[in-house]
Amino acid sequence: MSFSFEQRIPVSAIVIDHHIERISLLIDAIYSIQKNSFLPSEIIIILDVPEEEFFSYRNLIYRYKFLDFSYVRIYRNTRTKGPAGARNLAIEQSQYEWLAFLDSDDLWHKEKLYYQWKFLSKRPFLKACHTKEQWYKNQKFNPTPKRLEPGTGKFLVEAFRHCLISMSSIMIHKSVFEEIGYFDEELIAAEDYDFWIRYLVHYPIAIIPNIHRRSPTLKRSGGWAQTSQTKNIDVFRLYSLLKVYEHYFEKLDPWEKEELLKQIQYRYRIVQTQRQKYEFSEKTNKIYTKIQEKISRLMPMFVG
Repeated sequence: MSFSFEQRIPVSAIVIDHHIERISLLIDAIYSIQKNSFLPSEIIIILDVPEEEFFSYRNLIYRYKFLDFSYVRIYRNTRTKGPAGARNLAIEQSQYEWLAFLDSDDLWHKEKLYYQWKFLSKRPFLKACHTKEQWYKNQKFNPTPKRLEPGTGKFLVEAFRHCLISMSSIMIHKSVFEEIGYFDEELIAAEDYDFWIRYLVHYPIAIIPNIHRRSPTLKRSGGWAQTSQTKNIDVFRLYSLLKVYEHYFEKLDPWEKEELLKQIQYRYRIVQTQRQKYEFSEKTNKIYTKIQEKISRLMPMFVG
């Protein structure tokens, strides 16, 4: 498979994966990138696996000869284990000003990159855009729940309630990470929720139209584990909300402040209930301890 350089755009496509048993998902994801009408200038693959597994996984990927590896680079995640560390490594290694992320269990429409690139090129004031998703679970298409429909503009109030920006749908300017910070590697889950509420404090985001009535991003799920299914995920979301309160509260509009406080109180009750029912993992408990410190220091009216 070969493509002319003229078909490429200055975008780094980033794919992460965390287990060799997901090889078929990863190959499908890479192939969906390489079928795009306009190609990224590079594809960066981050394998979030132990060193002893990395070389066998990388060699297995190279056996798929129908893929074009001339602009593919594969790294092992040497930062903090998890999606945040893997994505941060990819950002550091990327050579182009625009970044497009794709989780290994998702797929792109063949014109996604072109439509996003064209959309952003005409709107230099935008730092990022995203797309709608078609959900595909256990071999069946499912409608996106209304409460999770992606938004456009600066929808921070809604974003406090739900993560409304999918990593697999995004194209974002690399400078954003220098301006507001990278993914928080303390979080083993909800690192995307954490990043996007920080993003929406500072910038709006646009959504591109569907392509020929089809959602540009296909979100797949099945029998494999996903970080969105992490137990006690509200612990990590609460921690993110408290960071926004601590660092950005005075920047918010009155209705955003109101919703932020409401969500902090709501999720704090959930976390306290979970704490009574379950034993938290070591990493979850570490974040919970930090939550308690922040709550006591920032808003002691919530304690008790």
